[in-house]
Amino acid sequence: MRTQTSGPNREAHGQRLTNQHNGHGDFASSDELGDADPDAKHLAAMLRLTQDQMLVNQALVEKIFACERAEEALRASEQKLHELLAHQLATREDERKRISRELHDSLGQNLLALRIDIVMLHQHTTKRHYRLRDRIGAALDNVDLTLRSVKQLLGELRPSGLDLGLSAIVDMELRKFTRASGIACELIAGAGIDDLIVDEESLLTTFRVLQECLNNIFRHSLASRVNVRLQTAGEMLTMSIIDNGIGFDSGGPRRPSSFGLLDLHERVTGQGGEFIVKSARAHGTEVLVKIPVTPSQGASGPLAIG
Repeated sequence: MRTQTSGPNREAHGQRLTNQHNGHGDFASSDELGDADPDAKHLAAMLRLTQDQMLVNQALVEKIFACERAEEALRASEQKLHELLAHQLATREDERKRISRELHDSLGQNLLALRIDIVMLHQHTTKRHYRLRDRIGAALDNVDLTLRSVKQLLGELRPSGLDLGLSAIVDMELRKFTRASGIACELIAGAGIDDLIVDEESLLTTFRVLQECLNNIFRHSLASRVNVRLQTAGEMLTMSIIDNGIGFDSGGPRRPSSFGLLDLHERVTGQGGEFIVKSARAHGTEVLVKIPVTPSQGASGPLAIG
């Protein structure tokens, strides 16, 4: 005989069936399911795993976007830094030009006028006033020494002979370096260098690189010979400076107070060129510079005294 559930017992049985289907969402929790429905238990676990994976993926995407924004900001900051350094270099050259011209126009001309007066006074002094004549001669020597110092300062601030061309100004600097250091120098100019006319900025950049490299050779390399090569191909000027000194580890860390090569690198790359240093211990050093050049529209003449 079939037993029927009636009254309160039927309602309680229906409530138990409803509770089995109302867990979390459409699926019962693991505690409610127990071991009665393994498929539903597995499906619930997969749903939680998918939700966790979506959260992880979202965090990764946000992290990637943040890294991209940081990288873009870093590139923009680096570009601004290069522009600032280029502006500082240009400002420094303008300041050197201004100081050089003021030294030439004021101090240099006044010293020349003073020298002329002293020479005339020396010529009109008779031998009977030998003490006065000797004092005037000593004053003339002091004026000449001061004039030489001013000319040297003018050459350091701004090279004379810019209108003579690249080959001439490099040759003049090498001769001056040989007289001061005793290190033999050789200039090898390729075809067309003597007739090459470049803009003043490129000429000054080339000269500053040569000047700094020769200074480093004199102070650090213990070299006995320096070779400088000038070549041109199209609108690209190439200068290589090679010494036979002790060399150094070009891949090693830079000293905190050493900014010479870094300054040259910024100066050259700021003009769209390349600055390469090759060196090894006991094998000398080679500095390779490539600078794009354009025909000169007219450079300022040299500042000369005497």
